Amino acid sequence: MSQITTILRGARESYEMPVLFQHAGAWVEDALAQAGIGIGAMETAEDTVLLLGAPCPELTAAEYKRLTETHAAIGADFTVFAQTMPSRGADDSVTCLAPDTPPGECARKEAAKTLAEGDLIAAVNAALQNGYSAEVIMVSPIIAVTDGISAFEAQKRLCTRINMGHVAAGVQIFAPDSVYIAPDAKIGTGTVILPGTIIRAGCTVGCGAVIGPNTLLEKAEIGDRTSVNSSQVYESTIGSDATVGPFAYVRPGCKVGNNTRVGDFVELKNAQIGNGTKVAHLTYVGDATVGERVNFGCGTVIVNYDGYHKFRTEIGDDCFLGCNTNLIAPVKLGDRVFTAAGTTVTKDVPNGALTVARSRQTTIEGWNDKRRAKMAKEKQ
Repeated sequence: MSQITTILRGARESYEMPVLFQHAGAWVEDALAQAGIGIGAMETAEDTVLLLGAPCPELTAAEYKRLTETHAAIGADFTVFAQTMPSRGADDSVTCLAPDTPPGECARKEAAKTLAEGDLIAAVNAALQNGYSAEVIMVSPIIAVTDGISAFEAQKRLCTRINMGHVAAGVQIFAPDSVYIAPDAKIGTGTVILPGTIIRAGCTVGCGAVIGPNTLLEKAEIGDRTSVNSSQVYESTIGSDATVGPFAYVRPGCKVGNNTRVGDFVELKNAQIGNGTKVAHLTYVGDATVGERVNFGCGTVIVNYDGYHKFRTEIGDDCFLGCNTNLIAPVKLGDRVFTAAGTTVTKDVPNGALTVARSRQTTIEGWNDKRRAKMAKEKQ
């Protein structure tokens, strides 16, 4: 329901009067609540109410604004969206709304109180027979969302509208039928969106970026010329000229700098990564501040959790972390620190130092040849 909810929230910005959903089923109440729209908002001092029998997410904020302004200018009891011309009498007054009339209208509060429960358009038609007046504004054919099937159909049409809008603005979208973009997402010109991409609400993507395939962004900010391949980014910022993925997981609270690399099977959480830093593969960076031009070797883990509390790690500029380094937080590495492969760091390391924390290698020549000979005799 996020697509419909987001559009409802956008349309709500044009509501200058209370809103009453007359015939909205219980299944849609969560979407309305997320959009900040209450059901049954009739008891106010306002003279005009906006009546919606069901969410009509294809209607834009501009169309709702036109409805409210037309209603105020005409002064009819009801001003209704219409996609088919209504029946009119000899004096050109509306006598009957068409059955496909969308369930959305402005009404004088006193007139709205006379409407019967149930279908909104049928109730207005009954009011017209009792001497009330109505006028219409024409809109393109839309789908009123009353059940799961209509929600699916409306979302397909919204996706097409949104995707083609980005294409017209200079975004390349391959296989638009497989790409979902939230209506409030902002995407710069020259960006390429590959199949299987989901860009949820609150996202901004710069110019010349490549997103996808099979990528999910949520409340994420992606810089210019950055690629995010087969990865997920949540509530975080990725700088310009960066590469993310494949199969990276950027959790909330991260700020990744420019010219960085977040490679395959890397997870970041609440981490600040400086410009030029490379976190190439199989690494976890959580609750950390990392300087510029740092190199993370394969298998590096920041050990930030003791089972009860989270602790932070600080890493200076120009550090080199050898493969399979464990940093036991809280710990601080200065600038230009080098950790040997397999090192477990438990104490702070000063600038320019090498730290090694592993057992010395012991080699016993001929040991395995003797063992193999012994095992071979046992098999005879």
